[in-house]
Amino acid sequence: TSADNTWSSSSLNTYLNGTYLTSLGTLAEKIATTTWKVRGGSSTYLYDAPKIAYQYEVGSSALTTTNDAKIGLMYVSDYGFAADSSGWTTKLSSYSSNTSKNWLYLGSYEWTISRDSGTTNYAFYVRGTGSVDVYSATISYAVRPSFNLESSVKYVSGSGSMSDPIIIE
Repeated sequence: TSADNTWSSSSLNTYLNGTYLTSLGTLAEKIATTTWKVRGGSSTYLYDAPKIAYQYEVGSSALTTTNDAKIGLMYVSDYGFAADSSGWTTKLSSYSSNTSKNWLYLGSYEWTISRDSGTTNYAFYVRGTGSVDVYSATISYAVRPSFNLESSVKYVSGSGSMSDPIIIE
C-alpha cells in the first residue's frame, strides 16, 4: 500500500474536518479554524528535546506549509511539553522514562500531526512505551483530535481532571 504524509490531502484530515466535526453538533461552532503548520521536520530535530522539536514544527525554524482547519492532531512538541518540566531536556526518542509524569501519555501507539519532511510517507507517532518514533503513514494507530476554541468561549469552572472536568460557556 502506498502512503502520502501530506496532511492537507490525507483521508484522516478529511474525516476529522468532515464526518467527525459534524458529529460534534453545536460544539463544532465553538471550535476555531486554526492554521496548522504541517510541513513537519526531520528526525534529527523531532527526536530531540521538546524545545528543539517545537522550533522545527511551529517555531522560528519551522518550514512554512500550512493547512487551515478546525481539527488536527497534537504535535510531537505538544506531547513533549505535557511531561513534567524535569523531562523537557530529555530526547523525545528516549521519553519512556517520562510517562508517569506526562498527562498526554495513554500507553498506546498514537499518531501526531508531525510528518517526516525527509520522506513522502512517514509521520511521527508516540509509541506504547512513551517515546516518539517515525513510521509509515499506512499503519493504523490511534489518533487524538486536537483543536482550539473560539476566543468567545468562556471558562466557567473545573480543573480538567476526570472528577472535575472543565466546563465552558
